[in-house]
Amino acid sequence: MELTAKQKAIKYFSYCLIILLADLLQNTPGLFPQIFGARCFLLLPVAVILAMSEDMIGGALIGLFAGLLWDVSGAVHLGFNCIYITVICLLTSVFVTYIARDTFITNMISCTTAIVVYCLLYWLCFMVLKKVQGAQITILTFYIPCAIYTTACTPIIWLVLKQIKKKLKIA
Repeated sequence: MELTAKQKAIKYFSYCLIILLADLLQNTPGLFPQIFGARCFLLLPVAVILAMSEDMIGGALIGLFAGLLWDVSGAVHLGFNCIYITVICLLTSVFVTYIARDTFITNMISCTTAIVVYCLLYWLCFMVLKKVQGAQITILTFYIPCAIYTTACTPIIWLVLKQIKKKLKIA
């Protein structure tokens, strides 16, 4: 069933609000709990789950918006989040369009892969390659706990977003 222009506008406006809320929760200290110093990277699963039901361009634009917000929120490494989330959302939407279906398992595998690869790439590019003092231990003390925390929150995020997508008549 094809959506009308008004329905598409409402859908994408809602997606933008959801991504803005996720960015606010993720990047404002004290709004989302940290567990033993581990942060939840909410924008990764939110962007990937929203991109699942989109075509290639829609998925990439969702990733672009989420990555831009994350880069604007951070003072360093401008462009990394934007490029990474855009590529991941594009690949995810292509994967669901041509190979798999938008199911719980597909969402969890895609989100977990995106989270783990993000943490490893970020650690490698901005800690190890820049030869930051103590970079080797940060993988154990920060990046792996953040990946576990974000992955643990992903099913809850999926449940919430699935209901919103149903309300928007897209799921």
